[in-house]
This record gives sequence, C-alpha cells and structure tokens, in this order.
Amino acid sequence: MQIHKKRITIEKLASDLRPIVRGLINYYGKFSTGHLRFIWNNLNKRLMKWVQWEKGLYVMASLKRLRKKYKANPNLFPHWALVHP
Repeated sequence: MQIHKKRITIEKLASDLRPIVRGLINYYGKFSTGHLRFIWNNLNKRLMKWVQWEKGLYVMASLKRLRKKYKANPNLFPHWALVHP
C-alpha cells in the first residue's frame, strides 16, 4: 500500500492500515517481537513522510506533528503500543 500518495486524514489512514498491522502483530508476534521493530520503525518513517507530503512540512515539524497525534490518541495505530513515533 502506498500511503504517501493518499490525500486522506490520518484517522482514515489508520483505519485502512489497522487490519494489516494487527495481522502482522498476531502472526509474526507469536514467534519473535524483536524482528518486528525494524518493520514498525519503517512504518513510522513512512507515516512521517506522509505527514511531510500531506501538510508540506519539514522533517522535524512532521515528527513533532506525528508525536502530537500519538499523545492525543496513542491507540490510533496498533504498532504504537510497541514502538512510539
């Protein structure tokens, strides 16, 4: 799924990605959670790139905006319980 090309809200993006992320957590999380950290960090980078593209922000501003969303709603993305933005 190419998330950086979607002009939608972050809540809609989260609802689109939620089943995929939960499936990865349920399937691969039973074996080893350490290897999934790489995937979650990459997903956070893709989300940051989406914020940059959607809002026209620089790197630090987009990271700050993503962290603000995390503090407002930490359950927005399921992987945020494991790896914070």
